[in-house]
Amino acid sequence: MKKQRPVNLDLSTINLPAAGKASILHRVSGVMMFFAVGILIWTLSLSLSSEAGFNSVKECLDGGFFKFIMWGIISALTYHFVGGIRHLIMDLGHLEEKGSGQTSAKFVIALWIILSVVAGVWLW
Repeated sequence: MKKQRPVNLDLSTINLPAAGKASILHRVSGVMMFFAVGILIWTLSLSLSSEAGFNSVKECLDGGFFKFIMWGIISALTYHFVGGIRHLIMDLGHLEEKGSGQTSAKFVIALWIILSVVAGVWLW
């Protein structure tokens, strides 16, 4: 007995429009920020515990790996903020058409890339 299975199971053939990519990135950045809160609270708690704790956090911030983590957190926050403004504008009834929605999504992604590069240069 031959089962009728879906033919197109190759996920690499799916080509999302810019608005779809922007929406998925907004969700991913939200999840990243959720986990980033734990890292930020831990570093704040350690830095406020004592002078030695503060110096320990300061030494961590000088390391490349921790700077990369901080860059990821800043990038996620930046994208979520810029994407959130786009969603708020859309909630007001603007940029809801297909063409303007695609354009605004491309603009948000481009602005995020630029701001992430600026954040990376600022950290290093």
